[in-house]
Amino acid sequence: MALDPATLFGQNFEPPQGVEAYGGEDPANLIKLVSNFFRFAIFASIIVAAINFLVSAVEYIGSAGNPETVKKAASRIWISILGLAVAASSLALAGLIGKLLFGDATALISPIIYGP
Repeated sequence: MALDPATLFGQNFEPPQGVEAYGGEDPANLIKLVSNFFRFAIFASIIVAAINFLVSAVEYIGSAGNPETVKKAASRIWISILGLAVAASSLALAGLIGKLLFGDATALISPIIYGP
């Protein structure tokens, strides 16, 4: 028995809305998919680092002079700042690569969300 999509899913399988933007034989569709994945990862990491920074700052303020808590909070603040710097530099690098390869700095970093 062959395991092709028609056998597994039936003859009338319709892809969900928004998926047609990535379909077809054009290699640019794969580039769109990877580009959207990287954009999502970069912006999600910025949000997580910012939230971690705020939580660590509140922990630092509320440590009440406890040296162990101050040390732990300061370490988390440093890691959050480092994460924000890495995310910002990746955005700058993506802008530079987009400018060099596509002539548009926002070619790799402008979010395009396909859906209803």
